[in-house]
Amino acid sequence: SLRNQGRWSLERGVNILDSGAPFYDVYRTSDGGWLALACLEPQFFATWLDRAGINESDLPSQYDVAGWGQLRSEFERVIGSRTRDEWRESLEGSDACAEVVLTMEEAAEHPQLAERGTLVQEDGLLQPAPAPRFSRTPSQTPGDVAVDLGSVLAEWGVPAPPSAPDA
Repeated sequence: SLRNQGRWSLERGVNILDSGAPFYDVYRTSDGGWLALACLEPQFFATWLDRAGINESDLPSQYDVAGWGQLRSEFERVIGSRTRDEWRESLEGSDACAEVVLTMEEAAEHPQLAERGTLVQEDGLLQPAPAPRFSRTPSQTPGDVAVDLGSVLAEWGVPAPPSAPDA
């Protein structure tokens, strides 16, 4: 639909939902962590600016594409001035549509994901649980995830790929 309206380009990184918009992207924090923004709607954008301590009157309008460079620079500067944990505290309980990026191990311990059983240990490996889940038809984890690719391909009648040369 966006493409048919002339509002989506096939070029990557220039569209509103593929990191083209500065308010829908991921930014590095001062400690090397990451913060994801997805504040598309004006009320969430305003909440983000408030939590970030950014004065909206000093910026171009959110949807002024010509001003996106200025927005991105300001977001990089501000986000890069705090650690990931400082951002987590600052954004806690808000509707800013911004969230720190967790490692897989941290995600497994996140209260919401833990309560829902979103990630499971299978054969000592952390992996996503089957989804969707239905109350009358329980899903099972896929089992052993450490498989020999060559054996699987041979079973399907596909020749094994050549080995990578040693460095």
